[in-house]
Amino acid sequence: MRRSLRHSLAQELRARIRAGEWRPGERMPSEPELARRQTVSRSSMRAAITVLEEEGYVSRRHGSGTYVTHRPALPNDLGRNFGVSSHIGSQGLRPGTLAQTAGVEPAPPAVAEALGVAEGEPVSTLRRVRTADGRRVVDVTDWCRTEHLAPEDLPASGSIYAALAARGLAIDHGVAQLTPRNADGEVAARLHVPSGTLLLTIDQVDRTADGVAVLVSCEHHLADAFTFTLLRRGPGDVSEEER
Repeated sequence: MRRSLRHSLAQELRARIRAGEWRPGERMPSEPELARRQTVSRSSMRAAITVLEEEGYVSRRHGSGTYVTHRPALPNDLGRNFGVSSHIGSQGLRPGTLAQTAGVEPAPPAVAEALGVAEGEPVSTLRRVRTADGRRVVDVTDWCRTEHLAPEDLPASGSIYAALAARGLAIDHGVAQLTPRNADGEVAARLHVPSGTLLLTIDQVDRTADGVAVLVSCEHHLADAFTFTLLRRGPGDVSEEER
């Protein structure tokens, strides 16, 4: 019941922030005042604000109060494989696409190796910037074999996963590598950030259930736009030497 109450309170506060009741940078009413207005305990309201803080909607400043942030972070579960647009939409934000180019390009070495084609062989290439409520948050490049998706079949704004699935190439799993990087001139320009801005780059190869590699992706995420979570199971029963 306590968990349900704090999430219910957090949902209401989140909606009020999105509606503009408290603007970015503005201090919210104190916890006792918010609790009094909602006729709940101060501990319940504190727990609700903690939820919003974890989501990136607010920040607490010791001795000053709770402030609405300018850009709430988008939580991203690293254990799940889904498209950027569906992830943005799941957070109640409006996904969008900018600076899109689609065509055929020579396969770079790493892409050729992953797709099982010769280096330099033509592959379909889709590059686009994904936005959340108009803010540029991810620069994405996707590569696939031309017989899987021809350039004219690459989605203008939707999910490339859906386009592949429509051709009987549903993605079963992907293997990703995460690397912190700094935005260079081209990526910085596409994301409208200063050169050197911290990014989290995800290089991923997606495969069908029978192990066929059908998609190679490189996603440059703005580090301050996302929070990444990872479920780490175990270790369960371990020996004293392993602890």
